[in-house]
This record gives sequence, structure tokens and C-alpha cells, in this order.
Amino acid sequence: MAFRSDLTFNWDLSPRVITILSPSTLLNLQDLVDTCRTVEAYMENLTYPTIILAAGKDNLGGGLLVGITAILQNAVIAFQDRSGPTYAQCTINGGNLVAIDSFGSNISPIQPTSFTQVITSASSSSTLITGGSALTSDQAQQLVDARKFALLGFIK
Repeated sequence: MAFRSDLTFNWDLSPRVITILSPSTLLNLQDLVDTCRTVEAYMENLTYPTIILAAGKDNLGGGLLVGITAILQNAVIAFQDRSGPTYAQCTINGGNLVAIDSFGSNISPIQPTSFTQVITSASSSSTLITGGSALTSDQAQQLVDARKFALLGFIK
């Protein structure tokens, strides 16, 4: 477990803001999860709703694990403002970071700050896409037939 002392929490805003203090430019999602869960357990924070949910690290075998997905609960990440005029490139890595507001709607997990540029590095294993229309049985059969032809070398 890695607790980060350079993260501050503003519980009174909506969405709440988790700030990574300067000069830090890197946030690993496992560190974020560990720090959030520790800070949530402080006596003075027990009255606030949970700030993060996280899942992942399921063992796929052979030393391969599913990445972490962290869901900020009515919260966002902000790297502390920089003085400029050059930008600090900040990175969030180690899995997937998403956020929802107090109504459960998706929001950007990153709050822009002065003279910072934030790059997030996402990871995925098998994924599902929802919201699309299902294939008709004729379309599905056409895909199967096309795949068979490709396997037999008729289509390249």
C-alpha cells in the first residue's frame, strides 16, 4: 500500500477535488486508490460519501492481471497550478480513471489547471460496447461466411 502525502482533498466542493501538489507530475492509480481509502477512514472524513470505487487486478494466469478501473465518486483530479510560462506535462497511469457526478452522470475525471497538461494512460482487457443495435441473423451469417472465406484464403 502506497500512501501519497502530496494529495490534498477538498470535500466541500461538488465535484470534490483531489489535488496533486507541485512538483509532482505523476499519479499511479493504485497509489490514488490506496491514499483515498486511507483518507476516507480518518475520523473527520467518515461523514462524507465514498470518494472512490475501484476494481481490477483479477489474475488472468501466467502473471497477467487485469488493470485497475477507478471510479471517482463526485470527484475530480487536479494537478496543482504551475506558474508558467512553460507547461508541466502530468501523467496518470496504471489503469483506467473515470468519474461520475453526484447524480451518477459521467464527467471528466480531470480538472484543468494553469500551465498543466494531463495525459492519461488507459488499459484494457476484453471489452464490451453497449448501446449499439444487435446484428440481424442475416448480418451475423454474412460475417461468419466472410470469416470462413478469409480463413480458407479466398479473401485477403
